[in-house]
Amino acid sequence: MTIPKTPKGISNRITKIRSQLSAFKREYGFIDDGGGARYYLFYLYFLLGDNRRSSEYIRWFQKDFPDDSGEPFALLCWALILHRMGKDGNYILARTMLSNIYLLPHLLGEEMPEEIPHSSNWNGADFLEYTPERILEAITDDDLSWIRERFHSERFQKVLNRHIEIEKELEDTPRGDRRSALVHELYSLLDGWR
Repeated sequence: MTIPKTPKGISNRITKIRSQLSAFKREYGFIDDGGGARYYLFYLYFLLGDNRRSSEYIRWFQKDFPDDSGEPFALLCWALILHRMGKDGNYILARTMLSNIYLLPHLLGEEMPEEIPHSSNWNGADFLEYTPERILEAITDDDLSWIRERFHSERFQKVLNRHIEIEKELEDTPRGDRRSALVHELYSLLDGWR
């Protein structure tokens, strides 16, 4: 999806998409968003910079998609929205990091971790080819400093390193109790961060 060039265009696009999602929910009782509009909205809210509307959207998203694993760039926008609002965005930034282990090093211009097998096309280094330029342009030096400080913290690095270890071990671990335990641990790495 293309991103409108003006704040008014962004605002209008947000209104249109939100109306479409709400209409679908009214008609069918749930939201079918196979196209990922719920993620695209994070891009738009980030670019718009309207804290009130962003906060309202985040609450709506968490209510209607409580178990959503997220898309890396949408998670990044969400984390940066929280940071700019002066709220704790650490948990969402950590989710961003684990959703694509190459994204934060890429943003920081740092060496990226070695390629490991991934369960989704969103997880690989090649996904970075689809980085929305407008999002990159909107990331400030303050945003990058915040990301750098968090990314290099002991807490983030410990989780990242364990995530990579588990992914590597899963590559050669057959179905069974050990594999189940690893998968459970992988999906529990951020438990206790909220």
